[in-house]
Amino acid sequence: MSNVDVFVNCPFDEAFKAAFEAMVFTITASGYKVRCALEDNDSGDIRYDKLCRLIAASDRTVHDLSRTELGASGLPRFNMPFELGLMMGARRFGGRRQKTKTALIMVTEPYKLPVYLSDLAGSDPFAHHGQPREVIRIVRRYLHAHPDGTPLPGAARILADFERFQASLPQIAAALHLQADEIDAFQEYRTYIDVLAAFLMQS
Repeated sequence: MSNVDVFVNCPFDEAFKAAFEAMVFTITASGYKVRCALEDNDSGDIRYDKLCRLIAASDRTVHDLSRTELGASGLPRFNMPFELGLMMGARRFGGRRQKTKTALIMVTEPYKLPVYLSDLAGSDPFAHHGQPREVIRIVRRYLHAHPDGTPLPGAARILADFERFQASLPQIAAALHLQADEIDAFQEYRTYIDVLAAFLMQS
């Protein structure tokens, strides 16, 4: 029996924030637990070890390979392909549980993956064009059911709930003696997850 942990491998920058929030909402609203590097701020925890633990613990994984452009250093970011490689290695060489892992691969634009990651030729990544509504549709389709097997509501319903959650954030933040911009999906990930869980329980 698979668990509820979903490992999320994606860019953690302001340009991807809206897509990340849509992804986190969809996974959490579907009854699963988001696992990602942001969940633990222990500076003594070596990132590679943390990633290995998170990937090993998660039967489902979501990988967004959107960051292929050159950064200020003149180089692209390799973190996301690296983490996808860790998952693929776990599935190929791990024990019985690891071999059952599944993966969703997303990109911004279609048909570009073979250009920069030809080893994945033959895979079918899903393009979201940087649109949160497309992220919701793709992730919902990947999960397709609650952990108990109950079918998920349609993407339109999840999107409507996501927009309602976003509109409610100022009121929720005020109740917690926070400013709305202090409930940040990147900087205050744990608070964001707790607020989201409370919202879903009341819905």
